[in-house]
Amino acid sequence: MDRKQITPPNIHVVSSEYQIPVIDKLLGRTTLKWQCDDGHSEKLTASLRFTDYEGNPPSFYSLTKLPFVAKTYFQAKRSPIMSNPVPFLVMDAIRYLDGMVKPGMKVMELGGGNSSLWFLGKGAKVTTYEHDVQWAQMVFENVEKNPKKYNEENFDLRVMQGTATLNDMMTQEDGSFDIILIDSMNEFTRRNDCIRVAMKKIKPGGWLVLDNSDNPVNWKGAELLEGKEMIRFSGFGPMAFFVCQTTFWKM
Repeated sequence: MDRKQITPPNIHVVSSEYQIPVIDKLLGRTTLKWQCDDGHSEKLTASLRFTDYEGNPPSFYSLTKLPFVAKTYFQAKRSPIMSNPVPFLVMDAIRYLDGMVKPGMKVMELGGGNSSLWFLGKGAKVTTYEHDVQWAQMVFENVEKNPKKYNEENFDLRVMQGTATLNDMMTQEDGSFDIILIDSMNEFTRRNDCIRVAMKKIKPGGWLVLDNSDNPVNWKGAELLEGKEMIRFSGFGPMAFFVCQTTFWKM
């Protein structure tokens, strides 16, 4: 399938986790439909227990981490904030980031949560854009309650969405961030729009990270980064038994 034909705003989910036959739910089978630039329609069906949307199987490393995935899945049933937070990314991507993030690094996130706490715990200076007021408050309260673990002065949490987020991102200094992680909810702040702005805000040699890069709704944004050094991971992530994809681009 040619990524360049897609018109992301018209994508919709035909079947979802909550309204599908039992067998499809067990297989994680989901169908996406969208309208292409030339007017014809396309659809993509994937069984996300076995591959990502592009048909890539889970990495061996992520398979070895399935006990951890199960543990965090049940932890999330009790509390969405993990006792030992990690980003909600492919397990291989978490490992790769773990070797990358150093104290004092500047990180921007589009979509906050456990990843915000993980970055803060590693001594990074974190600017987070989050659309959900209650979720943002929960994350910030966790920071306030654990001053020995998280330095509140390193956390700039901005609750906004859509055009407001993009306009605020534009005010950030160009070439000032070591890492920008884009994991916002497209219903509130579209990832493709975030990529267009974020590309200018990353230092030379820094990294742009896009979660769910296999989902066709995010392909247009990924096309903007063609030609740059890329590392792509497919596999399982914390708290969920489905295969997804996280991609890194070096600026």
